[in-house]
Amino acid sequence: MGDLNGKVALVTGSAKERGIGRAIALRLAKNGADIVVADMCKDKGEKDAIWNGLQERVKEIEAAGKRAIAVNVDITDEKSVAALMESIKAEFGRLDIVCNNAGIAAGINLSYMLSPAEWRKVMEVNLTGTFIVSRAAAQWMTKSKQSGSIINISSWRGFAPAPFMAAYCASKAAVISLTEVMALELATHNIRVNAVCPGKVDTDMERWGWDLKAGAKGCSVEQIIEEEQKKIPLGKLATPDMVAGLVAFIASDDGAYLTGQAISYTGGMTLVRL
Repeated sequence: MGDLNGKVALVTGSAKERGIGRAIALRLAKNGADIVVADMCKDKGEKDAIWNGLQERVKEIEAAGKRAIAVNVDITDEKSVAALMESIKAEFGRLDIVCNNAGIAAGINLSYMLSPAEWRKVMEVNLTGTFIVSRAAAQWMTKSKQSGSIINISSWRGFAPAPFMAAYCASKAAVISLTEVMALELATHNIRVNAVCPGKVDTDMERWGWDLKAGAKGCSVEQIIEEEQKKIPLGKLATPDMVAGLVAFIASDDGAYLTGQAISYTGGMTLVRL
């Protein structure tokens, strides 16, 4: 895998123990990058699970021999993101890799029963948050005349819609479109923009959805997982580490000719009708 020594990477939504963001942060550190782990915390106190999660990520990264800082950020707020960028400048003086991983899977309802408030919340985090962070990073990178890689974590639901997920599917489809537009705009600056579109990944967020399905069907979560695996041609769920491996490849010189891509990472699910 490509060497990321001397690089600085920002990974949003990286506090959760069983999340894709944590796996990405650790993989990029393993490959040599210093890491900024960021997430939205309530009070940064001892009882704040998100802040504590970020502190754990810092310890894990430092144990791997790389520098790391944790930053509390609201990606939907321009001032908060600007403060994030200032923190990175103060600590590292550069930013080479941005992974927009933060996202939510709220608004689970029939589209015509979904409230506008729920719709806006999902769009604000998944789409607008990705835009605000990418915008700030791109402004810094272009001004400093350095190359860079922006990697957006979209979803296979961005091109394989499902009932009850109107806001989520629409937001992830829009992230793919934003990725393509920014890739075209930033190519002359040697800044690459790509999207990773995972399918079924064994994370806390995915298990939340499985819990909902299990409750609705009156069965166990294990039964739901078994059903989900049968839908995957490769016959198994992805792990966060597997997604992180793809992100690390895209971020490295090995992936230097990739831009504007929305990479399906589904074990073949997009090849079959579900």
